[in-house]
Amino acid sequence: MNLSDYSILNVDDYRPSLYARSKVLRQAGFEVLEATNGAGALQMLSDLRPPLVLLDVNLPDMSGFEVCKRIRATPNIAGTTVVHISASSSQSRHQVYGLDSGADSYMVEPVEPEVLVATVKAFLRARQAEDALRRSNEDLGRFSYTVAHELSEPLRTITVHAQLLERKLGGQLSGETADSFQFVMQSAHRMRSFIDDLLRYSHATHPSGSNVAEIDTEALLVQVLFNLDAVIQSKGARITHDPLPTIFADARIEQVLQNLITNAIKYSQPGITPEVHISAREQPGSWLFSVRDNGIGIDPQYKDGIFQIFRRLHGRDVAGHGIGLALAQKIVEGHGGKIWVESEPGAGSTFYFTVLTELTSAPRSNQASS
Repeated sequence: MNLSDYSILNVDDYRPSLYARSKVLRQAGFEVLEATNGAGALQMLSDLRPPLVLLDVNLPDMSGFEVCKRIRATPNIAGTTVVHISASSSQSRHQVYGLDSGADSYMVEPVEPEVLVATVKAFLRARQAEDALRRSNEDLGRFSYTVAHELSEPLRTITVHAQLLERKLGGQLSGETADSFQFVMQSAHRMRSFIDDLLRYSHATHPSGSNVAEIDTEALLVQVLFNLDAVIQSKGARITHDPLPTIFADARIEQVLQNLITNAIKYSQPGITPEVHISAREQPGSWLFSVRDNGIGIDPQYKDGIFQIFRRLHGRDVAGHGIGLALAQKIVEGHGGKIWVESEPGAGSTFYFTVLTELTSAPRSNQASS
């Protein structure tokens, strides 16, 4: 795709500036869309998805800063490149505020036409590279999804016929033969678990659509604990939580909590009862969730690597496929947030993830921990 194939949204309520800027860009070969207020710009971004917006800071209905914040808070347009441009708001504090509010650049008028065009081209080249990487990731996601589906059917056949043979032979199975059947069934179960994890990761990487809705995270936690009841009981784990908010997210956020709590129990210290505490607090721009445990901890040198798919720190000593944390990261980033860990060996771990405040409602009133 050529750079001129990308469209640009030019937003300014001062007609002479709007006209002059659009003329320069059109002469450079770009398709230019125009809006004269914040609401119109947001609507046009949502409908037409131009990759870059030149956004005047002083608009009649809302400031360009507010428009930028709303762009970043809206998942389907959050990746738009935002370049603030202003003649009146030219002080350093304005530029710092604009950039801190989510803009990618801040230009002060008058801007030479050659500089404007070069700046637009630079950002679009970066966008071109991002698009190529996204397409590559989508191809990889589709590949893994197809492979997982193709493996599912023969695996199901193996499992079913192994079970039929076991029932038919009944008491004739003994010694090494019985052990062999158990190895077959255990291996099939591990492969089934791996395929299910791979499908979930593929879906998170290449989702079929967004189903964002209001989610009560306390009720969500109850469901997660119900799902994990067997492992919680087997380990004697104690799970507590602070009051949790109601947020706007899609149902996959349940998988994030479930994976983090599962890991907290799985990597417990020998001879010590696993304790896991979930909390959330509001901070500027987002809700910050945390899942704290008293487990074996993680060496700081591995704190970033653990989010890589198939990355496992304990080999086959601990069951798993190295997909859970990579999946959690994909889901959180898909909601415009981030995830990280703070930990020391032998001192437990605390995993943090954020969800944008702009898409959430007020927190629930205080309730006792479960």
